[in-house]
Parts: sequence; C-alpha cells; structure tokens
Amino acid sequence: MRELHQKGRDTVGDLIPNGKARLDAIFEVAPGLEELAVGVVYGHLHSRPALDPRTREAAAISAIIASGGAGTPIRVHTRTGLSSGLAPAEITEIVTEAAAFAGFPRAVMSLEHIKEVFVDAGAPVPPTPAPRELLLAALPTDPRLAPF
Repeated sequence: MRELHQKGRDTVGDLIPNGKARLDAIFEVAPGLEELAVGVVYGHLHSRPALDPRTREAAAISAIIASGGAGTPIRVHTRTGLSSGLAPAEITEIVTEAAAFAGFPRAVMSLEHIKEVFVDAGAPVPPTPAPRELLLAALPTDPRLAPF
C-alpha cells in the first residue's frame, strides 16, 4: 500500500499545483485515510488503462455529485479534471447531467465549490463553450451533410 500511496501522491503532485502540500493539509488529522484514499484513487485507479484520466475524472465528478459529496472531494476532482483535460464547460455539463439522475439539490451543492476551482484556475465563470460545442456549431446545417 505504501508504494501505491507514494505513486498516488506523485500523481496528485503532477496534476495540481502544490498537490502534495494540499494532500497534507486535507488529511492532517487522518494520515492513514490519506494512505488508503490516495493510494487507491490516484495510485491504483488513475493508472488503469481502460479509461483515460479525463474520462476517469468525469466519472469521479459525477459519482461525487450522486453521492451527495461536495466540499473537498468535488474541489479536488474538479482540479484534477481540469488538469486531465476536461474543459470547464464539460465539467458544468457533467453537473447538469448528474442532476437529472442524482437530484438537483446534490448538483446545486457542488456549484460553489466548482466555481471556486474555476476562479482559482483562471477559467471564466460561466465557462466558454466546450470544444465539442464549437465544433458542432461549425458543422454544416444541411442534414444531408451532417455526420449524424
């Protein structure tokens, strides 16, 4: 477990500025929980090959919202989601999608934390359109020319 924990700390350190110091602050009162949580999530799961880190973070954000989690977990995974390639507009769309399945109160509770991360990252609030939105808007409107 120690090896996975160190691998996870290194991953968080690569994804988030001052990531290791942030982990120390989050888990100061329960270092054993850090060893377990960081080792499993960022030492083991984050490197599994079936999902790329971007998709993995999208799933994590959705699951955190569905479980009613806000605060630190949603802030951490929003940060690592951005670092893994999720656009801010994609993250807010994940929140919107999660609301339909997990409930609006849970999705709304995440917004202040996500906004805080966006502001810290220098992302505009509300976010600019996602790359996919821009691409779809640029496609021809003639249905015979559209790819789907």
